[in-house]
Amino acid sequence: MTTTITIITANEWPTVLAVFDRCNQSDGIVLPVWLDADPPPTLAAARIGETVVGGAVMYGYFAIEAVIAVDPAWRRRGIGRQLVTQIARWANARNGSWQMIADEAGPAVAPFATALQLRRVLVETLLELDPAQLPPLPPLPATWQTRLAEPGDANAITAIIADAFGDPAAEVAAFVTDRIANPVHRFVIGEVAGTSVAVLRLLRSEQGIMITTFGVRRALQGQGYGRLLLLTTLHHLYEAGYQRIQIEVEERNTPAYRLYRSCGFIPTRWYGVYERAE
Repeated sequence: MTTTITIITANEWPTVLAVFDRCNQSDGIVLPVWLDADPPPTLAAARIGETVVGGAVMYGYFAIEAVIAVDPAWRRRGIGRQLVTQIARWANARNGSWQMIADEAGPAVAPFATALQLRRVLVETLLELDPAQLPPLPPLPATWQTRLAEPGDANAITAIIADAFGDPAAEVAAFVTDRIANPVHRFVIGEVAGTSVAVLRLLRSEQGIMITTFGVRRALQGQGYGRLLLLTTLHHLYEAGYQRIQIEVEERNTPAYRLYRSCGFIPTRWYGVYERAE
């Protein structure tokens, strides 16, 4: 039996998403599928004849981050290996790179990675806010202000992000400009005496709110401004009725993990990122 793997259009997505749902239910996992990601993902279907037996959700174009699933009824037939091989071909054709993302709770993750000589390069911890553990707001300094960003704040946001993460300013500027006018994204700025010192981004989806792009100017890190921005934002979101608020952090980023835990977040999932071993 020959397996064919092709990119599919949005009207075909439900057949592949059904495979992901069956995998989640069979393995007790939650594969990271975000159809409202920005930019939207690309989906591929693996078929034997007319039957969809597996699929892939791919984020990015030149640097692909992919999640794959094989229908439990069709496993141990090399379909997962063929999906990974095809994803690598697409990335190589673009002179790009690729990585695989997997829910670490999946029983097949470790043996599959070993068989394909994939090495885990990092683990992302997904945390979700537990409102019962959200601490009260501390007394706010008289000079402190938190506000939603406007398009005119793009330069200030770019400066904070580039400084906090060490990314090239031109790339950050393009990233911010592309998102600041998009209603799915809202940047929140923390100011001291009118000077922008910290920023985070709210990504809204059907699943709730994801907090990302969270940074503080390097010279001001460790002074509590990040915690102030996060706590004030969380209280505003909770009061506005948002019930599901999430944030991700690399497992090895202990200071950030401790901050999020102290602000009421609890870990729910661990996602491994894999790439081909050299």
